[in-house]
Amino acid sequence: MGIRKEVLQEIEFILYEGGEIPEVCFWNSFFYLTSHPPEGLGLTLTQEELKALKQAVIERYLVIIERDLTAEFIEKPFYRGLSRAAINVRRLKNFIKNSGLEEDFKDGALRRKLKRLFKRFEADLKRKSLSLENVATREEVREFKREVDGL
Repeated sequence: MGIRKEVLQEIEFILYEGGEIPEVCFWNSFFYLTSHPPEGLGLTLTQEELKALKQAVIERYLVIIERDLTAEFIEKPFYRGLSRAAINVRRLKNFIKNSGLEEDFKDGALRRKLKRLFKRFEADLKRKSLSLENVATREEVREFKREVDGL
């Protein structure tokens, strides 16, 4: 059957307009898609569609976390810092757990991806003649690493 157009539109909305807490957007989309008219479309989502919506939340979190691990953004107003990245890793972990997706991520792929992003962040800081100490406290670094290791 595939994923219906209405669900694909909501996936796109989560990915590109999902805000700082994408699971809020997920639930708005879920209720819009499944609530009976006039509040919503009255669809019954397939497992494939539901999983795709949840995957969009995960991808949105990764975009947010990557933003805060991008050295070029440090002086930008939208940059939130390493402590905020740690908070978003924790939110991501909670979403995965609460959505029943832990089995899908037990291979450690997300943890490895976040570790690669962190290493790239450190290298980019070095190229800008900065170090982690210039942009985060030791506790913020420890907290981020602890959250990532818990994935």
